Amino acid sequence: MESRPLEYWLSPQLSQAGQGSTSVLRRMALNDAQSRATCLMLYFWCAWLALIAVVTVFTAPGVVPYAATGALIAGAVASALSARRRRRKTPSIGHPASSRAPRTVRGAWTGIALVAVGASGLMLALMLSEDADLSAGSIAGGVLGLLFIVALFVGTLLIPAWHIENAERLFRERIGREPELRQALEEMARTHSDEGGRLQFGPL
Repeated sequence: MESRPLEYWLSPQLSQAGQGSTSVLRRMALNDAQSRATCLMLYFWCAWLALIAVVTVFTAPGVVPYAATGALIAGAVASALSARRRRRKTPSIGHPASSRAPRTVRGAWTGIALVAVGASGLMLALMLSEDADLSAGSIAGGVLGLLFIVALFVGTLLIPAWHIENAERLFRERIGREPELRQALEEMARTHSDEGGRLQFGPL
């Protein structure tokens, strides 16, 4: 197939006409979205664990070292992955990693709602049990724990789902603001070979 310039493959009209097809640019977009979502999710876990450490200073001091250590590990891994991502000139063109996470924001919110309902039901069942402690402190602790659980799933499900759902748009915006990435992709577009007709360079 005759090579085409990058601008041709970035055409919104061509993207709409080629919905459902796989291309090098679309693989790059999804891999880039997954990579960024992973970094942001790890930063979220870092903040979530740090907040737990702060809250439990006054309520459960024994938990603080574990939460603080987890926050440091999550932050360090996120920083390492972010640095690796910045060093790459272009995203990977390999098959995107398989994941059981929701691929749409609606799917993520559905999962979050199920978790919230299940956790609320469990908390209510515990409160209605014969040995339940219904003091103000216990109820406040239970509500706070419920909020932490729901917040964890909000970050864990919503961050990757939003990035995957908007992968192509986000990659298009990144190409527009990063001259080095655009230059590398322009060179790839000129030299890409699709002799077997299995994987075109575009559309995005």
